[in-house]
Amino acid sequence: MITEASFIPITPKKIPENFFSLIEKLSDTSKYLIYRVDVIDFSSEHWNKTKEIYENKGGKVILNSGLVKNISGHESLHLTSRDLIETNQLSSSLTGASCHNKKEVIKAAQLGLDYIFISPIKNVVNKNPALGWEKFSKLAKLFPGPSFALGGLKQDDLRIAQENGAQGIAGISGFFQSSE
Repeated sequence: MITEASFIPITPKKIPENFFSLIEKLSDTSKYLIYRVDVIDFSSEHWNKTKEIYENKGGKVILNSGLVKNISGHESLHLTSRDLIETNQLSSSLTGASCHNKKEVIKAAQLGLDYIFISPIKNVVNKNPALGWEKFSKLAKLFPGPSFALGGLKQDDLRIAQENGAQGIAGISGFFQSSE
């Protein structure tokens, strides 16, 4: 369970040129990182170097389920909402998921996941309509573990997220300053 984290960065799909310097910096401030690069850009060398940087500072890199076919023996997994609905049993020691509605949050609770992301909180281009804080709060109450707010947030949104029942916030551009 992720109870000590306030911020969880998610890698952008397109790898920025300064990726490893950003990873180095993030590993100083966040114990967890969701690794979600585009499958076309994926390489085991890139994955291993990212893990090495994070693990050398006591952190953990969590593999996005969209890349699970590329890595054998992963210890932790972040399920996409589609993979969450299709999952019936867990195979990783630390597992979380992205949720966008009540059905997905309930499924995550039934599976006993370690954490969830609920999104999008704010309007994000090419994503589902914004949930807003009130709906986030209602969904977070349905999950017995830590819930992280995601979608259009910046690190400055931590206080309001916590006031609405979030353990913390997760994000891409708020951590990587990279557009996709």
